[in-house]
Amino acid sequence: MKNYKIAAAILMVLLAGPGAHAQFNLKNLAGKAASAVKQGAGNANGSSNATSSASVPAASGKKLYVSATTGSARADGLSATTAMKDLQKAIDAAEENDVILVAEGNYLGNLDRGYVESGRFGNAQNERGKFFSIYGGYSTDFSERDVIKHVTKIQPTSQKFTAPLMNINAKRPYGYTGPVGNLVIDGFVFDLGENNRYCVKNVDLEITGTPNDGVLTGRFLEPDAAPQCPTEGYSSGDEYALHMDVEGNVRISNCVFVNCRDYGISALMGIGHMEICNNVFVACRYAACQVKGNVRDADIEKVSLEFHHNTVLFTWTRTKAFEDMGQGFRFMNGIRTIDVHNNIFGCNSNCAVERVFYESNKEMEKLKVSNLYDNYYFANRRDLEIAAMGAASISVPAARIEEAEQIGPKYEGNVEMPEGNDAFLNAIDKSYLEGFMSLKIMTSQSYNPNSAANQINRAFGLNQQGSEIVRPSMYCNKYPWEKAADLFGKVDNYGAQMPR
Repeated sequence: MKNYKIAAAILMVLLAGPGAHAQFNLKNLAGKAASAVKQGAGNANGSSNATSSASVPAASGKKLYVSATTGSARADGLSATTAMKDLQKAIDAAEENDVILVAEGNYLGNLDRGYVESGRFGNAQNERGKFFSIYGGYSTDFSERDVIKHVTKIQPTSQKFTAPLMNINAKRPYGYTGPVGNLVIDGFVFDLGENNRYCVKNVDLEITGTPNDGVLTGRFLEPDAAPQCPTEGYSSGDEYALHMDVEGNVRISNCVFVNCRDYGISALMGIGHMEICNNVFVACRYAACQVKGNVRDADIEKVSLEFHHNTVLFTWTRTKAFEDMGQGFRFMNGIRTIDVHNNIFGCNSNCAVERVFYESNKEMEKLKVSNLYDNYYFANRRDLEIAAMGAASISVPAARIEEAEQIGPKYEGNVEMPEGNDAFLNAIDKSYLEGFMSLKIMTSQSYNPNSAANQINRAFGLNQQGSEIVRPSMYCNKYPWEKAADLFGKVDNYGAQMPR
């Protein structure tokens, strides 16, 4: 495995002393935003600004107030003093262009089922949902908005469900010719860490994947895993954090996606523009962000996406064998223009950015705009992965992204994170980072010719079978969700900026 370098001065800030050598060894890895993103729902139009105001947003519809601690189950939600208690009830009551203001607390849907939705997951064709805006981060009396101070989260614990933490459908009927819809999700913490199943941490028991005493848990367990060690938590299946099947003007901002079992954001985008900005993604599995176009070929030119000023750390592969997935951001098909800029990508177990998909129509592929510029990278297994003829893929370090013809026309400014960003590096949970930087994968094979299976196989002339054990020293362990918010505002104009 090739080693990726980060400046020694930066490493010394975080890794004072730990060292390890292994098959999968990462020990040696080595301007402010122009103005605030407007809070009005109509601003999801490609703004390059990184921060957002905490003031009450303007709205053409009504405002609905929700507070888990001071709200009432039977309130109408039309004022701060008559706030609803249930976010799902507010979503159900919202109409076109309404704004839902959500106070600090944990929101788990009707009767704490574990998730909220607008339209059924996977059924946007029949349940189209609606266009509205949701802003978390308010104090319980709604006098102040601060998404860091007033944590608004969706964090299930022992609930058993198979659904995204938040599913949003927002589609117009076929042939609709009215105004473009606007959708905003702003100021939420999406955390599955209290619901995922992990090995109970034990540094003395290799099978648990516990890299050191400082991490919260042992390794993550896939839903069908049956480990020979004590476990904690529950996994009912693969759940997204935020899933959307949408169109129009869409913005996801000032959110934290942490310990996500199956993607941080996974979305289908119709005609319109999606902006994903000023978010923190930490310890997500599969990919931090994946958005696919969901239109006919003739309409691809009407679909665009901007992913900017996000911090993306510790994205994990699909399985403990590190076989596939594990991307920070994925360039997907069906979108004409994608702009990825001013992000920080660090410690992603497969790659920071992936560009391996091609449109089936070659002429459409020629028109595709895949801009990747002005991003910081550090300690990723690969900075960019691109497809290649005759090879599975090609790994491209940040300094050579300009040579990747699939990227462009904007490709400048992709660099390894410069020295002097100690505040950011110190904001990362040290124990988690130390575990990742000394990550190793151990495999062992065994063959027993006298096993019952092999005796039967020989009798029928079938191939003999052996077994393989894969034991990573760390895999998708729980990250402390409270520390994820510490990553806002640590690097001027790169990564998630401090919401204001």
